[in-house]
Amino acid sequence: MAVTTVYQSSQGRVGNSASGTLASAWQSAKGTNTTNGNSVGSTSTNDNFGSRTEAARGGSFLATNYRAYFYFDLSSISDITGITFTARGGTNTSNQNGDWITARANQDADFGTIATSDYTLVYNSANAFTNYSQNVNSWSAGADNTVTLNATAVTNSNNEGELCVGLMNYTYDYNGGEVEGSIGDIFNSLSFVNSGTTRARLTVTHTAASGYGNEVNAIVPASISKVLGIATADISKVTGI
Repeated sequence: MAVTTVYQSSQGRVGNSASGTLASAWQSAKGTNTTNGNSVGSTSTNDNFGSRTEAARGGSFLATNYRAYFYFDLSSISDITGITFTARGGTNTSNQNGDWITARANQDADFGTIATSDYTLVYNSANAFTNYSQNVNSWSAGADNTVTLNATAVTNSNNEGELCVGLMNYTYDYNGGEVEGSIGDIFNSLSFVNSGTTRARLTVTHTAASGYGNEVNAIVPASISKVLGIATADISKVTGI
């Protein structure tokens, strides 16, 4: 087996906020599969995802919900058997409070530049979500946060050659937990790193490429490691054969 690291090609966070009574504010902020967000982010090393409700003036409440998305191009990899997803926690150590989960987003297609209309990417064809992992109870600011993706994510990666992962608060957003009072900031700090090895990434386990298996200039394949400087594992044909 081989292991390949694939970094995100697109990333971003979409938030939605609303005010009103506690119940109406939260339901409006969480929204449905037709709700647009009202804020975006994609470059900060100290962004967030997660949920919040807090008391406002006059007995009303303010509710906010953030979702983050990451797209990965897997078209060069075949026969995938396992995937882990890693995202970097942001610098705000006050925001590492919420449980979280990964979910399928945008039917695994690339969303490009994040937009407020992307708030609903995490919904499947119905007003529901498709999980790509188990829920995780802890998050670390300023460090890598890794989860193993499930068989659904592996199957979709093999079938489609791409994967789009949504990050969500588990209790209130994904699982629809009832908000009975001000929950405060159930945010997890998130860093949208654009270069280096701490970028959001997939660690993909897959069958190793067999490479070129024919003789070259009367030399048997077992004695050949490279052809014109190219590893045989990366060669399918030489002069069309």
